[in-house]
Amino acid sequence: MAPRAILTLATMATVTLMLGVARADDLGPVKLGVVKFGSIADVWVADKNGIFKKHGLDLQVIEVPATQTIQVLQSKSVDIALQIPGSAFQAKEQGFDITLVGENETAGATPPGSNAVIVPMNSPVKTLKDLTGKRLASGSPYGQSLSAIKEAFQRAGGSFDAVQFVTAPFTAHPDLIRSGQVDAVSSLDPYTTQIVKSGTGRVVSYFMIDTIPDQPVGSWWSLRSWAADHPREVRAFQDAMEEVQDYMNADPARAKKLVADYTGLDPAVVADMAPIRWNSAIKPTVWQAVADMMYRQGQLQQHHDVSEYFGNVSGNVTK
Repeated sequence: MAPRAILTLATMATVTLMLGVARADDLGPVKLGVVKFGSIADVWVADKNGIFKKHGLDLQVIEVPATQTIQVLQSKSVDIALQIPGSAFQAKEQGFDITLVGENETAGATPPGSNAVIVPMNSPVKTLKDLTGKRLASGSPYGQSLSAIKEAFQRAGGSFDAVQFVTAPFTAHPDLIRSGQVDAVSSLDPYTTQIVKSGTGRVVSYFMIDTIPDQPVGSWWSLRSWAADHPREVRAFQDAMEEVQDYMNADPARAKKLVADYTGLDPAVVADMAPIRWNSAIKPTVWQAVADMMYRQGQLQQHHDVSEYFGNVSGNVTK
């Protein structure tokens, strides 16, 4: 081959490589706000294994308080943040202009699950209806979780209004059940598994699954203005999350070890926990069912069509 032809091919290869690098470098830095739940092990793995970088993202993971994710979005301290969908619905109804970026996990379709109403082992309570007039502690006194509990009570033939509702942090639930200070707790993992595994309590309802199977319980949101200005970053984030979720779901035992490594939880407890249902495929009918339930239970003031949230996730929406 002539020297000029060789030089031309080499130049073309160099330009192609430079263009590829430029395309990746074109993506702006992204600040991701997370709450250190076991379900966020997928983000930790993606960051540690270079999956975000593979998709061209310069991503910074920032831990934020669970009760302040909407506020940190509004203040632009982060660009994308984790939020339970129902809380995001409420925030949007209150005037926060946020939009859905992606789904992280669902409650699952079949028991066992993370969210559960638990009673002491020797309790006479068999169903939620039997808790009428009794004390129930919950760490979620409003929003999607409360809506699901109220809905589950109604389906069991009981009335949540007749329950003595007590707000208590999830960390206190094992002691509350053990000491008999309450008749039941509405807990989530790892506390659900710790209470059951220790023989302190038993589950009477996996209320998230019992009300709306596979309802989303973890999702990613941003300001609508940020998403509109960063469509390529949004798409790259979605692609990276889909890849790492496929990796996590491919080997449940490996995933549980990674959850234990990330959270610092006892591996034996994590091994007994219900599997985390990582899922980026958004089902509009299920999301709509959640919004409708929240409206029925007074946690949303108006009926909403969830399509108003889906402007930035069209590629991940399924039937």
